[in-house]
Order: sequence, then C-alpha cells, then structure tokens
Amino acid sequence: MELIIFDRIRNRALTFFDEFVVEMKYDSIASTFRFSFLFNPLNPEHKEFACVSHFHIATLKHEGEVILTGYILSQHFDDEPEKQMVHISGYSLPGVLEDCEIYPSPPVSLKDIAFSWSPDLDVKYGGGYPLQSDGLSLREIAQKYLSPFGIKMVVDSSVSDSMDEKYDETTAKATQSLKSYLCELASQRNIVITHDEFGRLVFTRPSSTRTPIAHFERGSSLFTKMSLVFDGKNMHSNIMVLQQQDEDPEIPSNENETINPYVPFVFRPRVIVQNSGDANETSNTGKNIRADELRNMKLTIDIAKWEIGKKIIRPGNIITVTNPYVYLYKKSKWFVESVTLKGNPKSLTAAMECVIPECYTGEEPVYIFKGINLH
Repeated sequence: MELIIFDRIRNRALTFFDEFVVEMKYDSIASTFRFSFLFNPLNPEHKEFACVSHFHIATLKHEGEVILTGYILSQHFDDEPEKQMVHISGYSLPGVLEDCEIYPSPPVSLKDIAFSWSPDLDVKYGGGYPLQSDGLSLREIAQKYLSPFGIKMVVDSSVSDSMDEKYDETTAKATQSLKSYLCELASQRNIVITHDEFGRLVFTRPSSTRTPIAHFERGSSLFTKMSLVFDGKNMHSNIMVLQQQDEDPEIPSNENETINPYVPFVFRPRVIVQNSGDANETSNTGKNIRADELRNMKLTIDIAKWEIGKKIIRPGNIITVTNPYVYLYKKSKWFVESVTLKGNPKSLTAAMECVIPECYTGEEPVYIFKGINLH
C-alpha cells in the first residue's frame, strides 16, 4: 500500500503502515480510510504527513492501482511512556457533500483562490444557490452544486437520457445535505449515485447482465469464510404507496402496489404516503422501498487477499455462488455492495458484502430459493 499526500506544495509518499483499513460501498458518495503508523515528532516528513487541519488530498495506491482519492480529515495523537502510533482517517472527495448543506450565497473565499469557480455562474444562478431549481435537469442541478467544491461528475450512458429530463419544480430543504438532496432526485429517476477511485461523483444504473468476476463454491481457495443472513423482520409482502391529492390530502389520488417475492407465504403489509411526484414516481417509490428491504438478505465473503483476477475487489461487480452450507443450493448471482480492505505488515484481507442484483437494477426480483423445498 502506498499513500500519496498532496500538501498543496508537493507530493509526499508513505509506504509503511502498522494498520490500514479502506471501506468502499456502492450506494455511497465516498469510501472511507484510516491508517496508523509509528509517529516520530522529530521527523520532518512525519510532521508533514500528520499535519492537523489542512485537509490534505490523499491518493491510495496498491501495486500501482489507484484505490481512492480523497481528503485527510482527522488525526489522533497519544503520548505515553512507550512510543505510540498516530491514527489518521479520511474519505473520498465527494464525501463533503454529505457533511454540507446548500450554501445560500456564492462562496467568496473559494472565488478568491480560483478553486473551480467560473464567473458565469454568478450570472446564470443569480449570484447564489437558491433552494428551488425549477425547470432544470438532474445533470444541471448537480453541476450547479458541485462546482464550488471542485468535484467532477461522471454520467454513465445507461442514465444519460434520465439525467437530462427536466423537473417541473424541485426544492431542497434549508438544512438538507447536498448528498441527501441529489440522492432524493436521483431515486425518482431510478439512478444510483456512487463514486469512483478518482474522487468523481458517478451517476449510473447497474446491470445484472455484467460478466461475473468470479464463482464461489464450497471448497474453493477463493474464500476463507462465507455467511448468509436473512432478516425477515424488516421485509414486507405488499408495499402500498399512496399519493395525496393537493386539494384534499386525506384522499389519495393514486396508489401503487409492489409485491415482494421473498415474503411469499404470509401477509405483512406496509403503507407509504407520498406527498409529491407523479404516477411514475409513485411506482418507483414502491420499488425503491422493496429494494431497500431486500438488502436484509446479505451474503458476506471473506478473502485472504485484495485481488481477484489481479484486480482489486471493488463494489459494483457481480459474482456467482453455489454453497448448500449457506443455503445456496443453486447457482445464483450476487451484487458486491461493499468491500472492506484491511492490511498490516503480515497480511492483506478483504470482506465483501453482497445483495441480490435487483436491489440496484430496478428489475423484478427473482426468488433464488424456488424449488429447493418441497413446500
């Protein structure tokens, strides 16, 4: 592992760590990292690496492959009779969108240092960042709010048309985070917001037809541990979404029912009231709720290395699994939702958390346990 820190003067590299953890999740705008090393306060390089409050930009690499690009946020120092390690942590560049709300006026300090501001934004958006964005597309709204942070965006071809659909009217809450607002708009278009290793915000829609990166089965040397957890308490058989009428909020103007095939034998209903949006958005709301509930069936796989096929394991990939000992009697597809990479001087390990692909693809879920039991 190599950590390269840009301190706004030059790049500094650190290659030895006592401990390193990187946590990557697909439906997240940022990956997180934390590392520890034996700190010598008299070493000028250590002093620069551990610099407090500068929010240095960090790039993590493993054997030349970039894992993450982000900010160093936190430092933890201890002094005891024995030498102590310093603990440093941070997240990917777009993580700031989760910590910040929409700013009501142009960020003058950023304009002064010519961070990423262009003068035409003052003209186009009236000198500020209004909470209301009428007649704009998600692409335009995202560009408007990402600009002062210097965060770049990538739009996958699978959602390009959806990104350019106009919203008649949309208003962010005064204390709503930028991440929350963008994700709220994206979910109405069945768009997933994630991020890449270069610190860019990515708008996409996964596909279950992607070629699996590996097949896992019992006895394989690919993994050291596998577990499947099904939490039925948080699943419902029927999800009804009601849309209120403006003139009479007590009477729903539209309703949509979504069925969960993973609750086939009992009646466990859930009712949601939607205060805005059209009929299509009502349908998407039910599917999104079902997708969230299906995440309560999770497959975890531990691996004694960071790579599969000479590439670092990352969220967003598809794998296949056959293992009767975790009740997967038939070969099934799984979507890698999150990956935790851990390292120390003795070993490198990875843990994958997987869900069924339909949690992200928007497709109708396929009941993978069909035909396994007699009843």
